[in-house]
Amino acid sequence: MTLTISASHRVLFTPELLHLIFNTLDKTANTRNACVCKQWFEIALDHIWEKVDGLFHLFRLLKPIQILVFGGSHYDFVCPPEPQDWARFQKYARRVRCLRFRADRTGYNWTLVLDAIARTRTSLDILPNMHTLRWISKDRAHLERCMMFLHARLKHLVVSTHLPAYRSTLFKDISARVPSIHSLNLDISRYDSALETDIRTLLQNLPALRKLTLPEFFLTPPIVEELSRMKHIGVIGLEHTICNEDRIPVTSFHPILAEGAFPALSELALVAHLADVDEFFHSSSAPINIKSLYITTYDHHMPSQIHAFLVTLSQRCQLLSQLFIKLLHKDDTITFDAEQQLSYDTIKPLLSLPNLKKFELIHKYPLKIFLDEVDELARQWPSLESLKLNAEPLFLDPGLIKLDLRALLPFARHCPSLKRLGLYVNATGEEVPITQISEIRPFTSLEVLSVGTSLAQGQEAVAGFLSLLCPPNCELRADVTWTKYGTHEDRFFHPVPKHVIDMRSQAWQATFQLVQPLVQFRKDAKEKSRLPQKEVEDLRIRNSLLTEKLNNVPSSDSCVVA
Repeated sequence: MTLTISASHRVLFTPELLHLIFNTLDKTANTRNACVCKQWFEIALDHIWEKVDGLFHLFRLLKPIQILVFGGSHYDFVCPPEPQDWARFQKYARRVRCLRFRADRTGYNWTLVLDAIARTRTSLDILPNMHTLRWISKDRAHLERCMMFLHARLKHLVVSTHLPAYRSTLFKDISARVPSIHSLNLDISRYDSALETDIRTLLQNLPALRKLTLPEFFLTPPIVEELSRMKHIGVIGLEHTICNEDRIPVTSFHPILAEGAFPALSELALVAHLADVDEFFHSSSAPINIKSLYITTYDHHMPSQIHAFLVTLSQRCQLLSQLFIKLLHKDDTITFDAEQQLSYDTIKPLLSLPNLKKFELIHKYPLKIFLDEVDELARQWPSLESLKLNAEPLFLDPGLIKLDLRALLPFARHCPSLKRLGLYVNATGEEVPITQISEIRPFTSLEVLSVGTSLAQGQEAVAGFLSLLCPPNCELRADVTWTKYGTHEDRFFHPVPKHVIDMRSQAWQATFQLVQPLVQFRKDAKEKSRLPQKEVEDLRIRNSLLTEKLNNVPSSDSCVVA
């Protein structure tokens, strides 16, 4: 049915549809959309001002902002905002849902502007519908002025707490102004003796809190104990920002949990020794119903300890769907100790977790796993969605690489939902004989293939092999994530493995540049090969119809001459 002009117009003026479309566009496109008509103008403005990065573009709507240079660089209004300016500003302010401010990015001081806003505002709630505030600064003046953006409807807060002398006041303001907050992320760069007590007091005054995020080293047992008593806490997360401390405060992890601890917890992140975490989950009050677990450790572990921990999880946490284990102890990356190497038997208890769909493992030594074991793993894990199986070890002896590109084939064959895959391989591209290439089944859902610190030999052959497996637009990575965790010292690489990693990464990047053109070429060739088949099928149908028509012509004794 053909749409009439009026019906077409009704579609273009359906608010729900316009919101869906505008949500996929950037601010430049939505600025143009705002010029189309009044109805589009209102909806486009909602999307333009929904998320605001920085203060400049928002508050210059009040009055022009200038830069003053005296004792440093300062922003200031050309003249103070007046009531009519605030009335005009409300048209935009009510649309803001998220405000993100990071003082370090500009280097300019915003104190004069923020003070003028505090003096001249006509209502307490400057951004009345804002639900998310991110306020990052090391300057006390900036942090103090953060408070005027807090209101009862705020649900998500990310805030710096770098200054111990001011932290207690900041936490009291948060408790008083946003007691119903759902998500809190505390940006802390330095540990001090009062931090733990301040955080516990804050948590006691936020009964509706559902998610807490702390720097990775600051989730201490007393804080965990406090969180365990909170009825609504569902997520305990960690951010791996660089810590300024040489020593971390968490040396052991033995929280004492009361009965009924963590009634709503579904996601947990910890930095601790695996033996301590193993003991934690053996506790009668442990959060055994969690669905996501992130474990980071910088301690030395033996394979037996890792195996025992996985056995505990397989017995106690049957609902677990995501498991990430980062074993980031990286001493002895130049020498090899076979007793510390993990094997397939070490991680085999994973197969006893019926709901596990995502797993990631990082360890300094290559995983000792063979092709038949990979095939067994893939066969028994058909629901797998994401797997990064120690793709980036730091001990780079080629003799320890047990897998080649054939290790990809079982996952393509048995894991139809797999979106992310990371393996450590020695890739030559000649692993499969030419006679068997036609039998290769490509991935159907793969979005990211990570090779970490793998070895690539023969760029053209490797690219050709990958082009048989990877779907169009699959992202290929040779990434190393070790430098994203821990203190400055933890993020340092020994020069020898770093040089080898850089060389391998360059080889992979050159290989990746060949893969997508080959994938597209194979796709186009497949489409072209279908055309003759379609033509043959069309001719067969035509011939069948003509034959049927001739067979239906009535017989006659007369002679017809044409």
